Amino acid sequence: MSQLAAHMQKFKIGNLGGLQRHDERTLQHHSNPDIDVSKSSDNFSVLPPERLDKSKSLHKQVQEIIADERVSNRVVRKDAVVLTEWVISSDSTFFEGLSRDETKQFFTDAYQWFANHFGADHIPYATVHMDETTPHMHMGVIPLTNGRLSAKTIFNREALRFIQADLPQKLGEQGWSIERGERDSKRKHLSVDKYKEVAESLKRGEPLFDVSKLQHERVPVVNMFNFVKGKEATQNYILPPEDYQRLTERVQGFSDLGNALKEASSLKTSLN
Repeated sequence: MSQLAAHMQKFKIGNLGGLQRHDERTLQHHSNPDIDVSKSSDNFSVLPPERLDKSKSLHKQVQEIIADERVSNRVVRKDAVVLTEWVISSDSTFFEGLSRDETKQFFTDAYQWFANHFGADHIPYATVHMDETTPHMHMGVIPLTNGRLSAKTIFNREALRFIQADLPQKLGEQGWSIERGERDSKRKHLSVDKYKEVAESLKRGEPLFDVSKLQHERVPVVNMFNFVKGKEATQNYILPPEDYQRLTERVQGFSDLGNALKEASSLKTSLN
């Protein structure tokens, strides 16, 4: 079964202009090579029609919502987090079995879950990108609660755990064949560019390193009086630092444990 991907990033007021240009595809040229501009017209919003306001910039919308609800009269600090953007998606296999209408309904259901828990008034946009390798939704949530602006309070560790558990569960109850990601994962994420580089090398079947140049680790052998008698080879291999780094990056690039186990098995076969 496919796993749900739900990742959050925090933004300050000065970042919103660039964020809007990326999400709405208003730029003629993009740094992301995976964007197929010929398909950008297929992108869509899942916000209810009455909540769409294209006459105002994202910067303006966020400022007005904060001003309307915030209790404090102090000026919002320039380094304050005024928006959290959630990217919701899954693997390509999940979307291959869905029609366009079904894809839209899936993201609408995910948006509605956030609207129910964090307030539809606090979600200025929910845009689905169909012009990249895998469909995904960019959704902004203004971290307001009880008149306070505090991303640290609203999206604390407990809240994030709740989202990662409850969102896929509710989507599953609505008929979507999806489950939560790996629980309490300590996996570090590669940058987008590095992940794509590693993914492409996987597709091409490039080896991590020259197996013929690997050396067995050798450990001291001692007698009963703790005198070293010599050294013998273990079942371990010694990797140069650059090969170890490549191996580490390759393992980190996987999105689930199953792929990691397959890669480990493949490496073991090569070493044998």
